[in-house]
Amino acid sequence: MINVKKLNKAAIIAHTNQDIPTLADIYEKYGRLKIKERDLDSACFYLTNAYAFALEAGLQSATEIHKVLRYHGRED
Repeated sequence: MINVKKLNKAAIIAHTNQDIPTLADIYEKYGRLKIKERDLDSACFYLTNAYAFALEAGLQSATEIHKVLRYHGRED
């Protein structure tokens, strides 16, 4: 299970350090957590951010994030 408090602290540190790959990972985790909680709008908000960070960092995770966004009608 995801520890949201630790994830929040990690997000603050990653933003401070402009650690784009870590931000992509953190926002993807937030998004997937929100999907499990059935909060689709929040999930897609976080996943959109994760996707943008993943693209910026050239991460392979961008492909999978994009698929999730498309599945939920948020990206085409």
